[in-house]
Amino acid sequence: MVDVELDQGYYERGIAARRDAHTHLTDVTDILDGIEEEADKLLADLFAILDRIESD
Repeated sequence: MVDVELDQGYYERGIAARRDAHTHLTDVTDILDGIEEEADKLLADLFAILDRIESD
């Protein structure tokens, strides 16, 4: 087994990184919701086109 010594700032840097990530990622859910909404619209349009093609 290898003994590893962590420097004094190891935990502080980890906590700061998590805090920063949390702050920077707050908009991700809203962005993904917008993408999902656009994908749903595109899929509905595609189904409408396919329905028209099949009925012709």
